[in-house]
Amino acid sequence: MVQRGFILSAVLVITVFVNNSDALLKCWRCSSDATNGQFCADPFDQEIITDQQRYWSYVNCTYAYGVKTPTTRPACKKLVQEIYGKIVVSRSCFYEDVSDATDKCSRDNYPSYIRTLHCSTCTTDGCNGASGFEPVMVMIFIAALTKLFIF
Repeated sequence: MVQRGFILSAVLVITVFVNNSDALLKCWRCSSDATNGQFCADPFDQEIITDQQRYWSYVNCTYAYGVKTPTTRPACKKLVQEIYGKIVVSRSCFYEDVSDATDKCSRDNYPSYIRTLHCSTCTTDGCNGASGFEPVMVMIFIAALTKLFIF
């Protein structure tokens, strides 16, 4: 019984460590000013997203050629701007320095007709839209439950 519990715990721990920052991150990619992009506005509304919009808008964010360095990571980005007086919400994949603050993008420079109202990045699936679970945290929770009930 103890040996089986040890093996199961070892498998779960290995799974947690294999699921590192190079794993796929899923982000929403859309803009409220695009045709059929109303779901992208605030508040984010998954209820009005069609299957086709979900297919094209909930994407895997992987490193682009030449972007990956030891100090960069993929992130999901939410940007709210006023462009010529119209509020535009855009959500996308982004690559940031691991030491950057989550609101660093709000200090980026844009032309005078664009005013940034909000910008933030996050690193869990779907975090720039609807909520999502971070896979590593789920695996740690499962490992803890396994240890609790087996040992």
